[in-house]
Amino acid sequence: MCLYPYREDLKRGRYYPPVGLEIVARALRDHCAKIDVVDLRHERGVGVDFLREDTDLVCASVNWDRDIEFVREQINSVPAETFTVIGGRHATEDPEKWLAECPNVDVLVRGDGEEAIVEIARGDALESIAGISYRRGGEMVHNPNRRCGQISDEIYPDRSLRRYSYDLDFEGAGSGITVDAVAGSRGCPFNCRFCSFNLNPWGEKRPYSERSAESVVEELEKVDADLVIFTDDVFTHHPERAARIAELIVERGIRKRFVVNSRIEISRRMDVIRKMEKAGFVALLLGIESSQDKTLKSMNKGFDTAKIVERFDKLRHTSMILHGYFILGCIGETEEEMLEIAPFAHKLGVDTLGLSPLRTHPHDGLSQLVAETPGYHVSSSGFVYSDEISRERLREIRRKVWRRFYTPGHMLRLAWKFLRGGVFTPRMLLRVLLAAGRGELARRRRRRERRRQRSQRLAGR
Repeated sequence: MCLYPYREDLKRGRYYPPVGLEIVARALRDHCAKIDVVDLRHERGVGVDFLREDTDLVCASVNWDRDIEFVREQINSVPAETFTVIGGRHATEDPEKWLAECPNVDVLVRGDGEEAIVEIARGDALESIAGISYRRGGEMVHNPNRRCGQISDEIYPDRSLRRYSYDLDFEGAGSGITVDAVAGSRGCPFNCRFCSFNLNPWGEKRPYSERSAESVVEELEKVDADLVIFTDDVFTHHPERAARIAELIVERGIRKRFVVNSRIEISRRMDVIRKMEKAGFVALLLGIESSQDKTLKSMNKGFDTAKIVERFDKLRHTSMILHGYFILGCIGETEEEMLEIAPFAHKLGVDTLGLSPLRTHPHDGLSQLVAETPGYHVSSSGFVYSDEISRERLREIRRKVWRRFYTPGHMLRLAWKFLRGGVFTPRMLLRVLLAAGRGELARRRRRRERRRQRSQRLAGR
C-alpha cells in the first residue's frame, strides 16, 4: 500500500494528486503482485482500514509539516509485522525524529525514493542501499546520501493505479474541472537565497535534470484531466525544449490546458510564448517576490525592479494569465514597502497574485540571515517575523494587499482575459466562480469558529 496520510492540501483542498508517491508506486510495479494507492484526502477511513490481509509493504509519503499528529497516527497504526517505509521532504529533514516517534517504521528514505524503494523491494541488504536510515542493534544508521543523477524518461505515474478523480477546488468546494500534475524536470538551476527547493533536503544543490520533450508529451497523451499543472521549478529554462513540447502537443492533437512555473527571462523568447499559447498553455506562474530592489538583491534573484518592468512590457501582451508570486515579511522591509506590492503588480500587468509569508527551511541559508539580523525571529513552524511587525500584523498586511490588488475593475478585466484567452469556457469560468464563492464562505465560517474558540479559551482563563 502506498499511503498519502493527509486530510487536506495546503489550501484546504484536495485537487493535487500525490505525484511523488505515485511515481514510487510505478517503480514498484515489477516487484509487487498488487499495489493500492490510498489518498486519505478522498477517504473516510484511516490508513490501517485499507490494509489487505496479504499486504506486506507500506510506503507513506511525509512531505509537509502539517497534520503531523494525524500523519504520525496513520504510520503508527500499521502492524509491526508489516514492513513500513516512509519518505518525503519533511521526513528527510529529520530522520532521527521520525524513526524515534514511529517505532514500527523499518526504513526512512531520504530524498528521491523511486530507486531506493526498488532496492528495498527486491531484498537488497539495507547496508548496501544509499540514502536510507534505519535501526540496527538499537542504534540508528544513516547510510551515505544517494546522489541525484539524470532523471529518467520513465519517471511518471502509472495512472491506472489511481482510484480518484482530482478536481480544481477552493477551500474544499469543487468546480468539476479535473486536474492532474506532470513532473517534466527536477531541480532548479538558480540560487535564490530564500528557496530550499533547489536543494535536496540535506542541503546539497540538486542538479537540474529534465526529461526529454518526447517523454513529457508521451505522458500527456495518457492524462485525462482538463487542466495539467507542471511541477517543474522552471519549465521554460531551456526555451527550445519548451517550444518542442508545445509543437508536439499540437502535432499529436492533445487538447488540454497547461499551467507552468517560469521566470521573467522567457520574455526574450516571445516566439516560444506564441507556440505555448497555441498548444494550450494558459498560465505562467512567475516568481517576482518583492517590489524592493534591496530585497531582490539580498535574495539573489538575478534581476531588479527595472528589469522586471522591462520584461513585463512584453509579457503583458500574452493571452496567458500572468500569476505573480510575492513574499511578505522580507527582511528589512517596512509595512509601507510591503503595501507597494499591489500597485507594483498592477503596473506590471500581473493578472493574479500569490502572497506567501517568509519562511525558513533547513539548509536554505535564510536561517543564518535571520540570526544575523537584530529584531528578527523564526517561529516554531519556521515563519519569520520581527519586533516591529508580528505574525498577526503580517496577516493584516496581507489582507490589505489583497483588497488593493483585487479591485472590482481588476476582477472584471481578469474575467474578460480568462474568456478571451481561452483559459476557461464561459461554463468553466462560472463553475470556478461558484466554487470560489463557496470556498470563501467556508473559509469565513472556519475563521469565525477559530475566533469563537479563542474567545472561549480566554474567558476560561
